[in-house]
Amino acid sequence: MRLIHHERNRKLGGARNTGLKMASGKYVWFVDSDDYISPNCLLSLLNKAEENDIEVLLFDYQIVDRENIQIVDHPKIDSAIITGEQLLYQVQSFWYKCIPTAWNKLYLRDFLTGNKLFFADDVMYEDTDWTFRLLEKASKVLYVEKIAYNYRVNVESITKIQPSPEKMVYTILQQNRCAIVAENTHLQIFKDVIYAYIQAQLTVLRTWIKAMSIKQKWLYGRSITKYDIHRLKSSSTWRTWLAIRYGITCFVK
Repeated sequence: MRLIHHERNRKLGGARNTGLKMASGKYVWFVDSDDYISPNCLLSLLNKAEENDIEVLLFDYQIVDRENIQIVDHPKIDSAIITGEQLLYQVQSFWYKCIPTAWNKLYLRDFLTGNKLFFADDVMYEDTDWTFRLLEKASKVLYVEKIAYNYRVNVESITKIQPSPEKMVYTILQQNRCAIVAENTHLQIFKDVIYAYIQAQLTVLRTWIKAMSIKQKWLYGRSITKYDIHRLKSSSTWRTWLAIRYGITCFVK
C-alpha cells in the first residue's frame, strides 16, 4: 500500500485521477473512504472480469445507515456482455440507481487510461458526467448480480434538503459537464437521458433558489458568476438559466 499526498485539496476527482495514474494493477475500483466493500467479494469480481475480458464490471450495492439497517438495491439488467449504449437502453427508466456513480463498478485500467477517462478536478459530484463518457466508450460491459459495495449514508444529512450556495454551484457545474457530453455524442440514448436528467436537476435548483435567504442569494450569485454555464441556456430552460445565473427568483414561475 502506498500513501500519496497532494499539496492542496483537489477533491475526490483529483484523488481518483492521481490513484489511476499511479496504479499498476490490471483493474481499478474507486472505493470512497467512508464506505466499505463486502467480505470476500474481490476475488469473485476479479475472476468474473478476467474470464469475460470485460472493460466495465457492474455490480449491486446496498445502502447502510448509522443503525446498520440495509436497503438493498438490485437493478434488473441482463447478465450478458453488452456495450455501454446497450446498458443505458436497458436501465434508462432507473439509470440513476446504478449508472451515475463510480464506486459500483470494476474497471479495466488500460481502458480508462487509453481513453483518457479522468475525472474533473477541484469539483464535487464528478461521477455523473464521467460515467456517461465511460459508457459511451465501453464496448464490453457485464453486470453481475452480487452485492459487493456498502454505501454509508447519514440519515440526518439526507433530511437537510437545502444545500449550501457552494454545493449548488458545484451542482450547476456538474450539469454543464453533462451537457457537454450530450452535445458531443452522436448516440441518441445518451442525449435523451442526459437532457432529461439536466431538466430534472434544474427544476430542483429552482426550488432551492426560491428557498434562499437574501444573503444566500447574494453569496450564490457572486459564486455562480465566476463560471461559464452557457450550455444550460436553451429555449426550454432560459427562465431557469437566468435564475441560476443571477440567483434571482423573480424569473422563475
